[in-house]
Amino acid sequence: MNLRRLALAAGVIAAVSWPGAMAEARQAGTPPSYPGAGRQAGPRQGPGLGLRAGPPALTPGELERWMDSYELLQAQETLKLGDEQFPRFVQRLKVLQDVRRRNLQARRQALSAIGALLRATPPDQAQLRERLRALHEIDVRSFEAIQKAYAGLDEVLDAAQQARFRLFEEALDRRKIDLLMRARQRAGGRGPGRAPGL
Repeated sequence: MNLRRLALAAGVIAAVSWPGAMAEARQAGTPPSYPGAGRQAGPRQGPGLGLRAGPPALTPGELERWMDSYELLQAQETLKLGDEQFPRFVQRLKVLQDVRRRNLQARRQALSAIGALLRATPPDQAQLRERLRALHEIDVRSFEAIQKAYAGLDEVLDAAQQARFRLFEEALDRRKIDLLMRARQRAGGRGPGRAPGL
């Protein structure tokens, strides 16, 4: 592992939890551990991703941040990034991840507001229409922002790397859905003290 690359990646993802664990895992060529990993070791699953199944005590938000960090560190090997590409790729992948996270948070908040209106008897139709328009605007802005972030990312990748990245993301998304479901089930089993992220 190129230590200069590792230092750069660690600097970019400094705002993400568990940077020390991720750096150690990257040097060892294994995915980063997650909070609570020492309390329960599950079997490794997932094609080529080496992720542990059913991480204990992870909220959906924590799992999303962990997966973002893992994506950043694992993509170097998957895409065969050169020394000149890697710094720019790290910066632009982080932009894409931040855009996704902000848009997801905005959409969750909008849906939560819609749900609150629906619980009223009877629901306020005018306010519902206003909230639905706001949700539509979030979806439109989200699509445009994500497409812009992808365009910036593609500028630093050749065609083969772009194709590998799309396939890599698809596999990662499937694994994330599986782990999110497990995390929500575990969060629900802990009682009212920890609520699921949605």
